[in-house]
Amino acid sequence: MKGSWWRVYSFAKWQKVLPEWITKQLEVWQANLCLLDRQIAGAKSELIKSVKEVLPKGFGGQSMARIDREISDWGRFSTRRKVGCFGGFVPQEHSTGEGQRLGSITKVGSPRIRALIVEMAWRLVRFQPGYGPIMQWSQALCGNNPVKKKKAIV
Repeated sequence: MKGSWWRVYSFAKWQKVLPEWITKQLEVWQANLCLLDRQIAGAKSELIKSVKEVLPKGFGGQSMARIDREISDWGRFSTRRKVGCFGGFVPQEHSTGEGQRLGSITKVGSPRIRALIVEMAWRLVRFQPGYGPIMQWSQALCGNNPVKKKKAIV
């Protein structure tokens, strides 16, 4: 069984296929998982309500609350670049003498922050396609090559 088998619609389909003795065993688990689903949904709505500021179009309240809780004090960053550093969005540097070459991102920072920022960047592409930087990268972001899409969003 893959996915959310305990949800009402999916479980009804499984009940038709599975033997009765297995179905009775799974009903106990199904009830517990449905209860957990309701509790998670309630916690998510409380988290979204905790965000007080007006958010840009496409930025979810849940994502903003998670970033605020992860970073906790935005005042510790003096520039936007330091926020990027905290998320691990800085390039590797291969320098010798006067030559300087930047490589791929280091991923040294917080993976949770990095995932949230990438998620929010994809929402920006979807909900604000007329934004200047999005239009600049539109060929890579809207193309068919998934590798180019990932590099462009990062």
